[in-house]
Amino acid sequence: MIQKLALKSADSSRVMDFERIVKVESSVKILADKMQVQAEFVNKKIESEVEGEVNHRFDKLSEMLEKKLGELGAVEFLSKEDLDKIIDELMNVKGADHGDMEVTLDDIIMTTRDMLLKEIQRLGRRHVSSLHRN
Repeated sequence: MIQKLALKSADSSRVMDFERIVKVESSVKILADKMQVQAEFVNKKIESEVEGEVNHRFDKLSEMLEKKLGELGAVEFLSKEDLDKIIDELMNVKGADHGDMEVTLDDIIMTTRDMLLKEIQRLGRRHVSSLHRN
């Protein structure tokens, strides 16, 4: 009888241990599910914020690019005739033929600067003479 009681006690102890394990497993599963839901929520929130920031930066860069392209379109470039005139003037200053000489960017810049100064002076004289006539 003591033996039967001891076996029943051991069996009931095992059953109670098994029930506790089942309860703990169930709690862990519920907790894992809740953590998964929270992780997905945080992930979506981060994705949304990152996407918003990327879109904001993209919009700013697009605006800057549009502005720069507008400025570029507003710039008047030299025509081929103007460039030929600059090179001819440069050749005359250096006293060389087109084929005998290397033209550097600095040479072109200096010649262009001189040509602009001459044109400014010519326009200034014209403006002054028109003032004297009036």
